[in-house]
Amino acid sequence: MSSIELKNLRFCYPGADEDTLSDLNLQIANGEAHALLGASGAGKTTLLNLLSGLLVPTAGQVLFDGRDVSELPGRERAVAQVFQFPVLYEAMSVAENLAFPLRNRGLDAEAISARVAYVSDELELGDRLARKATSLSLFEKQLVAVGKALMRPDVSLVLLDEPLTAVEPRIKWRLRQTLRKVQADLGVTMIYVTHDQTEALTFADRVSVLTADGIVQTGSPREVYQSPAQEFVGHFVGSPGMNFIPANVLQTVPGDRAGFRPEWASIDPGGQLAGSVGRVSLLGTRGGVAEGLVTVFTEHGEVNVRGPVEVQEGDAVGIRVDRYVAFANELRIAEGELA
Repeated sequence: MSSIELKNLRFCYPGADEDTLSDLNLQIANGEAHALLGASGAGKTTLLNLLSGLLVPTAGQVLFDGRDVSELPGRERAVAQVFQFPVLYEAMSVAENLAFPLRNRGLDAEAISARVAYVSDELELGDRLARKATSLSLFEKQLVAVGKALMRPDVSLVLLDEPLTAVEPRIKWRLRQTLRKVQADLGVTMIYVTHDQTEALTFADRVSVLTADGIVQTGSPREVYQSPAQEFVGHFVGSPGMNFIPANVLQTVPGDRAGFRPEWASIDPGGQLAGSVGRVSLLGTRGGVAEGLVTVFTEHGEVNVRGPVEVQEGDAVGIRVDRYVAFANELRIAEGELA
């Protein structure tokens, strides 16, 4: 496993007028589970290909454990990759698929068998080793693809390219939990590339939010959610995203805009905001009280409030904001609680 560093990384496709990635800097610790979160067009695939060795930077460096690998081909970087759709030899058994990367490198049979047993045990594939890959479910195939990526004991980095895209929604959480457990157990450096914030926030130790302008914030899932460095991050992360209103509505808040999460506010006639209920989405009950998301139309736009639901569409309501993040020129300048 390796620590990864990107230093002033830039990449421009031949013939393009602008860089796809520009002045990118990032450090990922040895054994870290890191997520690159970004919408389509943010440059995630390009960055993945720079890390894997399929592309060479236009400028800057890619460092593995302090060693510049920017111009080395992938086979010399010990990088393994898991794709959106599992890449397996369908006619081979699970055991044969797992063993293939090591057989291809000429390791002895005893060492290969021991590694197959170890990795298959981590992924709970032991009872499927004799089965042909063609007989597996998509979930099982992706587990085997992950296993193949982990077979080399000297692997520097495992890249996960939208690995849950093809998996049924109802079992995505199982594969995500398995990935996280295996990553923690083996101490493997993993970079998980995705547009899905739920996957990023529940998998990673740290998340980097990537836009066409580069990495706009790197931090723990809690930091990215609670303290967005830019208004964009507040919009992009969260379901729904952060509410934004003029800062002066909250009186003591500095800057020009104030952001707050739906759960940082409550329906209260004495609150700082007033409006009418536009939508009520029930999400469940707690202690016999209905809870959900209330969308309120205010003079400053729609505001979402999450919590107990005791109102109906059309009701005139007040909204009390208890916590905020303040922005000036779309950048975070302060955050705090409101009395």
